Amino acid sequence: MRYTMMFSSILAISCAIFMIASPMASGQGGWSEPAGGWDALYDDFNLDDWSHDNGSDAWDASAPGEAGKAPGGIRIETVDGMAVISIEDAGDPREAGFADPSNRKLYLQIGLGVEGDIFETGVTFTARFRINPNPIDAPANGYTLHDGGKGNVGIAHHDAPGNFSFALDTGGLLYFGNENQTPLEIGDEFQFHSIWATAKKSGDLYTVNVYVDGKSEPAFTGDIALGTGSDGEFANYMAIGAGSTGRDGAFQIDYIGYKMGINMPSLASSVKPGTKLPSLWGELKSKVIE
Repeated sequence: MRYTMMFSSILAISCAIFMIASPMASGQGGWSEPAGGWDALYDDFNLDDWSHDNGSDAWDASAPGEAGKAPGGIRIETVDGMAVISIEDAGDPREAGFADPSNRKLYLQIGLGVEGDIFETGVTFTARFRINPNPIDAPANGYTLHDGGKGNVGIAHHDAPGNFSFALDTGGLLYFGNENQTPLEIGDEFQFHSIWATAKKSGDLYTVNVYVDGKSEPAFTGDIALGTGSDGEFANYMAIGAGSTGRDGAFQIDYIGYKMGINMPSLASSVKPGTKLPSLWGELKSKVIE
């Protein structure tokens, strides 16, 4: 009897390991990956891969707190064992005598390598980010959408244009789509929040679904206008940043990704909602120890 129980426990742990390692059980933000995986998912950032050759950027390539440089900037740092990209907009350093590029706005883009309008077919976007609770140079403020719907994270088509972006503001308000859209209330802005969102052109509007923090039901669904703000060198691109001269704020982005087509999320049993950490292993291990 004792050996049978031990074997059952070992079998349960083995199944847990398989579930954690399995692509169907793993995921970001509490959701399983879409079938076939993401077309691109950036969760281990290399700043050299991202372009800041666009009209919403004045980054001087410095990191926050770097001696002799304008306040603010961008750097890679580690939070709870995760590599995140940290963006600090300290306002307009030109007022303190710093010439451009002065870090007065920070906006990075990466091309998708896809031609045509991504919103004609439809696209699925994902990201996880928060307001930085302990910035070096900037206040721990949030942002709203600006300059045609640009935000802190987003995906865009240049020529239409269609800008599907998100901005997290103080008070846990998540702005999306366009500057007139009512924001979602998603909770503590200093905790990481995950987004899974879809958008597809529907006449003059776009059919949009927004899921938050591992939920299976959308926080928003409907037909809305997307932003019109777009610049830079890519036909279709993802963007991260704080690209407004007149604002300040500080953000940490854990990951950002996309997949072509409309992909609805499903829950990942081995991932805690709102995190990327497997939960089943610890539970089963504790039962064996008992």
